[in-house]
Amino acid sequence: MKNNIPNIFTTLNLVSGFFGITFFLSDFTSLIPYCIYLSLTFDYLDGLTARKFNLISNFGKQLDSLADLVSFGVLPSLVIFDWLSNHSTYNMLEYISVLILVASAFRLAKFNISQSSSNDFIGLPTPANALFFVSIFYSSKYATFFLNDKILVGLIIIFSLLMISNIRFISMKFIDYSLAENINKYIIILVSLLCFLLLGIDGFPFIILFYISYSFINGLFHRNNSK
Repeated sequence: MKNNIPNIFTTLNLVSGFFGITFFLSDFTSLIPYCIYLSLTFDYLDGLTARKFNLISNFGKQLDSLADLVSFGVLPSLVIFDWLSNHSTYNMLEYISVLILVASAFRLAKFNISQSSSNDFIGLPTPANALFFVSIFYSSKYATFFLNDKILVGLIIIFSLLMISNIRFISMKFIDYSLAENINKYIIILVSLLCFLLLGIDGFPFIILFYISYSFINGLFHRNNSK
């Protein structure tokens, strides 16, 4: 049983993504954010338990990416497609949402074959991308600025490029909990908690934007220091 704990969490991530899609098709769209939150939780727990119990395997890695493609690729692409279909003044603009699905697939495929020993992510992680887009559609007020078809298309293109880029993004996986080795993680967690306390779930888009900006600045800082 212990050997299958990470795969159980991965399967729950997949099931949660499936239910999110069924809620979308059944017009129970208000439940979709909770499916994303559950998928994010299960996705974090599968990696955490795999590292803690030393149960990392190629099978688990492949299963994890397949689950992520459903929960963090297909589901947000459908949500974006639906919003653009109902709110865009341009014909067929909604089909640009497929970029999120394609970029997610490329991002996950790159992750699966990566031989990098770095703890950082190469390219924006698909869970962060999914959380950003799903959150803006279910924000009560603070993130409604993004709900403009032109702005949204620009964000789709930018986030898709970030997912398949070679930009390093800070991983939130902890090998140990020392302050010196994890200062960037603790800064992100602290800012995220403050944002969440101030804005509630409406703060998620801004948390992701901070994560992207901080990772980019941190990467530039280390690159300049290494020269």
